[in-house]
Amino acid sequence: MKNSSRALLAVVLLAGFPVLVLVIVAAIVAAEVWAIHDSPSIGLRLAIIAVPAVYVLLQALFTIERTHDDGGSGLPVTPEAQPGLWALVRELSDAVGTRPPDEIYLVPQVNAAVNEQTRWLGLRVTRRRLFIGAQLFAGLRIDQFRAVLGHELAHYSNRDTRFGGATYRGRQTIGRVVNGLNGTSWFGRMLRSLFHAYAKLYFAVSMRVSRDQELAADAAAARVAGTAAASSALREIEALAVVWRFFLNTYATMGWTAGYVPARLAEGYRHLLADDSRAVEIDKVRENPPQREVSRYDSHPATLERIAVLEAAPVVPVAEGGERPATEILHNASATLDEALLTGLSTEARRKKPTDWPTLVDAATRHQFGENATKILTGRSLHGLLDALDAGRLEDLADPGLKVPAGAGARARRELLGQSVRDRLSTVVVSQLARAGFAHWTLSWSGPAELTLDEPYAESLSPALDAAVTGDTAGLRALLPAAEPDPIRS
Repeated sequence: MKNSSRALLAVVLLAGFPVLVLVIVAAIVAAEVWAIHDSPSIGLRLAIIAVPAVYVLLQALFTIERTHDDGGSGLPVTPEAQPGLWALVRELSDAVGTRPPDEIYLVPQVNAAVNEQTRWLGLRVTRRRLFIGAQLFAGLRIDQFRAVLGHELAHYSNRDTRFGGATYRGRQTIGRVVNGLNGTSWFGRMLRSLFHAYAKLYFAVSMRVSRDQELAADAAAARVAGTAAASSALREIEALAVVWRFFLNTYATMGWTAGYVPARLAEGYRHLLADDSRAVEIDKVRENPPQREVSRYDSHPATLERIAVLEAAPVVPVAEGGERPATEILHNASATLDEALLTGLSTEARRKKPTDWPTLVDAATRHQFGENATKILTGRSLHGLLDALDAGRLEDLADPGLKVPAGAGARARRELLGQSVRDRLSTVVVSQLARAGFAHWTLSWSGPAELTLDEPYAESLSPALDAAVTGDTAGLRALLPAAEPDPIRS
């Protein structure tokens, strides 16, 4: 079956859904009228099981065409504010043979997308919008960025988006009907079986059309940007998504419990992408994009399948000058990308204090050490713990989960508990040094924050901790007065 035939079948199936609903509703109403006329008691019993089903069907009927115009999301960018971006979008729109979008938004997702506000199942277009992930500017080259935009704009030229919104709502609506009819009555189960069969057919056809449209848009991306740019952009976006998730979980939210958020999200993300120590990890993701199982109902082919189709087609050369970073397209790129990423912050995040990266890392790590120290001390003083170590009571400071066999000697107990005691003692002491201003943490994009100790602690603390574990706490006690040895209490 040709692509155009599949698309036509998808539209026919979508248009046929309201007809099917109306026919079933009419049949139910006719049966209800007959039942009431013949036997009111039978009519009442029928109404009890039929009315809920009619309600579900009619509710679905009126949601197929309904659209919710949210005015777009993210940071809107005007031609006056970003003339370079708009010029590029207009150029690529001409190249793929379509009208440019009416609005462009920079969004805080590793993705690009287009949509159209339509009426009458896509026959009338009211507004076109293009959404571009701020992370794409931060991580792509200009040639790759051209490929991404060419792909999205090609959806307009293929009229994919025109019926795309209605098709998507159709999938949602049919699914809602199937779930809504998941009742216990025999009548609801019967209707659910009917619509379940219809849904399977509609999903299979519409998803296959969507996958064909994605491959056609990929081909358009290669035409306007070059085959190598289009295929490498697919790999790069997968890598950018992985790095962004890592960035959010490891860096962007590290100051959350301390009450801080980074003021320059884009700056941090770009530093992480540029870090030499992370390059090997990122290259592995590029070469082997994350694999996901693709079912017959998925709207997108797997990334490696899309790359294989691109590379099997005739090669289109990449134009010169495309190796420059995509940020060069934007005016005042750093501030613009930060503003776009901040649109994704939750209400709770907006109540946190924005700060620079060095301050964030130091404050966040200091706070984490303080919390861990409080848990270790459980209301005791540091000097009290040192007294316990002098008495050989390693269990007072070791991880409670560690168990020492009955009858174990002092040496065996020290071997079993020593490392845990040292680690936990170090946490408490370093936290206290940080409170006194002698311990600091510096930002590293290659790994965890790096601890820096002022003298005399940089040279003396480690051997003093080692000695304390063996029961000689004198050296550590001598270091503490300069660090305000008042105990941390919970």
